[in-house]
Amino acid sequence: MNVNKISRGELESLVNFSAQERLVHEAIRAALYDPLQRLRFLGRYTSWNGLFGSGVAALAGKIGRSRRLFLDRDEPIAALADRSVYVGSFFFDAARDEFDDHDSVHRDSHRCLAQATLKGLLQIEAVQVPALADARGVNQLLADPDWLIELNLRVARGYGAHSADDLPSIFAAIGYHLGSELLADREFSIIDETLRQSAPELVQQLLTTRIAIAGQEHVAYHWIAIHSGHGGAAEADHFDWATQGARLALRFTPEADHLALKQQLIQGFIAFANDHRQFFESVNK
Repeated sequence: MNVNKISRGELESLVNFSAQERLVHEAIRAALYDPLQRLRFLGRYTSWNGLFGSGVAALAGKIGRSRRLFLDRDEPIAALADRSVYVGSFFFDAARDEFDDHDSVHRDSHRCLAQATLKGLLQIEAVQVPALADARGVNQLLADPDWLIELNLRVARGYGAHSADDLPSIFAAIGYHLGSELLADREFSIIDETLRQSAPELVQQLLTTRIAIAGQEHVAYHWIAIHSGHGGAAEADHFDWATQGARLALRFTPEADHLALKQQLIQGFIAFANDHRQFFESVNK
């Protein structure tokens, strides 16, 4: 293992990506053929996915306030040597998109875009399933089950909530974030591919449906499109920025600590892969 190298290939070698991708394929295919199952799948996916923007924003802040931990060894003036905010900025790029995509003049948070997708699907499905016009029944269908509530709590912990602002905790959270971006890029692409191939009429309806959320209109399919590798590839961009941030985090920490910190990063990455697997194993149950 190259202690100072953090690359896509090395991270991909840590988990069975083929198995993870099969899980995503199986989960979305199993949900496709029943309107209620389809809606429940998307509801649970938007619930889980909607916490990562806040997680990475918290991570950027966690790094940024840790001035004494990320130091430029070539700068002898202590007040000029901290690089924590610079390192944190590479993670904040993902948070910036999550809180406002900048794809339009509107304030398009990814959470609002996800809600527009869910509401658009609900509107389309209600034509065939009149029961979906009843808010009480929909609230029951879309309520987070216990396993998802626990998994959502693990997202906060994975991103370093409630942990010390020290290097081991920060590098574990960086690894968790790298996992979320790398695996999310593929999962969104698979969901997009599967929907377009198996439910093209539904995709077309979502592409032509505009939904008002928080006083602004959004195309119902936009959230999936911008995250898919076949569209905006937002997750791939965020992974590239995060990889640069992780390399800089090592650069501005003592070399003697690099092996241990790299191990913390790997543990965080694997922790996300485990959470990812649990979500797609459980989502249709």
